[in-house]
Amino acid sequence: MPHNDSLLVDVGISDCTVTKVLVDTGSSVDLIFKRTLVKMGVSLDDMKPSARSLTGFNGSTETMLGTICLRVYAEGIAKNVKFSVIDVHAPYNAILGTPWIHAMKAIPSTYHQYIKFPVAKPIQKIYPFKEEILEVTIDDSDQAKIVRVGAHLPDDTKDKIILFLRDNISTFAWSTSDMKGIDPGVTTHELNVDPTFKPIRQKRCKLGPKRSKAVNEEVDRLLNAGSITEVKYPE
Repeated sequence: MPHNDSLLVDVGISDCTVTKVLVDTGSSVDLIFKRTLVKMGVSLDDMKPSARSLTGFNGSTETMLGTICLRVYAEGIAKNVKFSVIDVHAPYNAILGTPWIHAMKAIPSTYHQYIKFPVAKPIQKIYPFKEEILEVTIDDSDQAKIVRVGAHLPDDTKDKIILFLRDNISTFAWSTSDMKGIDPGVTTHELNVDPTFKPIRQKRCKLGPKRSKAVNEEVDRLLNAGSITEVKYPE
C-alpha cells in the first residue's frame, strides 16, 4: 500500500557507522547535526564557519554553524561530502540531499524503501533502519492497551517513561469511542470557508468494490462513535 514513510539508512561517515540518516530528495544540501558530530568525536575545529541561513520546506529558517567535509561510505562507494552543520533537535543524525544523491548517481525510492546504485556489480540496496521496540502493557485490567518503548533506552529511562504512561493512562484514546464528549473548549475543528461563495455540488466519485467497502466501514465506525453526523440537504 502507498505510504509516506521516510527513507532512513545506515551509512559510514568518517570512521563511524551512523544510523538514522534521512535520504531526502527535496533537500538541496547535505546536513549533519552538531550533536551527531559530537557523538562521532569529530572536532568542530575542522568546521569552516558560515552564517548562511537554511530554509526548510515548512518555511522555518535555521542559521548554519558552518560546513565540514567528511567521507561518506555506502555499499562500497565512498564520496567526500560537504555537510552543512546546524544545531537543532531532529529525529535524524544527518540528512543526505540531492548533492550526495547526484554524486552517487543513486535512485532512492521511498515507495520501495531502498536505494539503487547504478554500478557494474549487481544492484546493491540500503534498507531502512528499523529501531527495536519493546511492547509494554500499561493497564493490568486490559492487556490490549499496549505502548511501544525503545528497547535500547537505559533501564532507568525506560522505567520512568512506562511509569509516566501508566499514571496518565486516562489521557489516551484507545479507540474512537473513547473520544466522545470532548469539550469544544478543549478542541474544535471548523472549515474556513467564505460564506458568500455558493457551494458547488460535484458528481459522486465512484470507487472500486474494495475501496467502497473500506469507506463504508470507516463511515460506520465514525457514526457509531458519534464523531460524525449524517446531514441531509434539500438539493
